[in-house]
Amino acid sequence: MRSRAQRPRLPETSPGQLKAKHAFNSGLAGVPRPAAEMTVVVECTVDGCGSLIADRPTPQRGMLRIEVSGTGEPARWYCPGRCAAIGRAVADLRGIDRARGGDTR
Repeated sequence: MRSRAQRPRLPETSPGQLKAKHAFNSGLAGVPRPAAEMTVVVECTVDGCGSLIADRPTPQRGMLRIEVSGTGEPARWYCPGRCAAIGRAVADLRGIDRARGGDTR
């Protein structure tokens, strides 16, 4: 037996199917509204955010040094907040990939 996600979806075009769908959705019908137009990743505009400490030994004011020990990933400067959290997560993920022997681009 195949999992539910692998089953083909048949279009609901007959009048009986459309009526059942309308009843199941408590009378709501029609096309759903489109998803909001939002970018998933926004590039940081702060100069030096994400740069290696070896390339920029003196950071801008307020930058955070992110280095996750045991990952082998070099330390980097990030602006506080979202960029620092993303930098820490990326270092963690690259450390996992490196431990498995994968490519760490």
